[in-house]
Amino acid sequence: MSAPRVSLVVPVYNGAAYVAETLDSLLAQAYPDLEVIVIDDGSTDATWDVLQPYADRCRLLRQANRGQAATLNQGWSLAEGELLGYLSADDTLEPQAIARLVAALQARPQGVMVYPDFWLFDAEGVRLRKVDAPPFVYAEVVLEGACPVGPGALFRRELLPRIGGWDPHLRQIPDWEFLLRVGLCGEVVHCAEPLASFRVHEQSQTFAVSDEARSGEYAYVLDGYFRRDDIPEAIRRRRHLALANGNVLMARLHLGAGRWGRALGCLATASRAWPAWFTRRQNLRLLLHGLLGRPLHRLRRLLRHLRERSLRS
Repeated sequence: MSAPRVSLVVPVYNGAAYVAETLDSLLAQAYPDLEVIVIDDGSTDATWDVLQPYADRCRLLRQANRGQAATLNQGWSLAEGELLGYLSADDTLEPQAIARLVAALQARPQGVMVYPDFWLFDAEGVRLRKVDAPPFVYAEVVLEGACPVGPGALFRRELLPRIGGWDPHLRQIPDWEFLLRVGLCGEVVHCAEPLASFRVHEQSQTFAVSDEARSGEYAYVLDGYFRRDDIPEAIRRRRHLALANGNVLMARLHLGAGRWGRALGCLATASRAWPAWFTRRQNLRLLLHGLLGRPLHRLRRLLRHLRERSLRS
């Protein structure tokens, strides 16, 4: 069987600091047919200049800022591959990643998407720990807001005419909303190897403060999802769990932005939907992360720096 062409889109907004490392990891892939499309989404830093040395090996595009979802949709519409994916401009792939992921997906005829385990690494490129991605359980994705798919995922091109791309109205959770639709189409395959690296730094989306509109996206997405007529009845019957857990996720984002009143309002809505929401340990962890996520990250960085200094002395 010949290797299917793979197209990866790299959307970049003010990514001058890391995008070269990302592209180097893609161009080092041990895979025979890889297309790389890089779209500068209206950057105001030196991103476009950093990209120029890659012009002969990647397709470079530049546009006014449209946001990640619209940028990915644009890239995928131009892509030629049978398998599509994307990589954030501060993440990387291991040299064997594409080959391993393609093999894992091709081995499962009912599979429509594949995703790997990954490494967490910091702003300086130091590996922090391995993340064993959980298996894709559709009910957990819907009812718990789980998003097991991280960097490095690939999906079959034929999904796009069936379900469309990312929702351009979403800025916080377009990837999760896409999974709600993907999971209705076939198997999402977990490749249990650490084939990607996800960079954790204070300018990343992980630590970005979400405005009110972004923080409210779970309610918008769940309302649209439960209006569908093709969702499993077992999930529809447990809509109250999805609403409760979704409101906890929104409360976490409001807490991270210091909007205490909005957070309490979301928790009140969660209590009306499912009074026992607080018995789910993950919900308590989410709220704690909303309160302490950035300070804890800074503390860990300080402790790691002090430990490294002590080892050098």
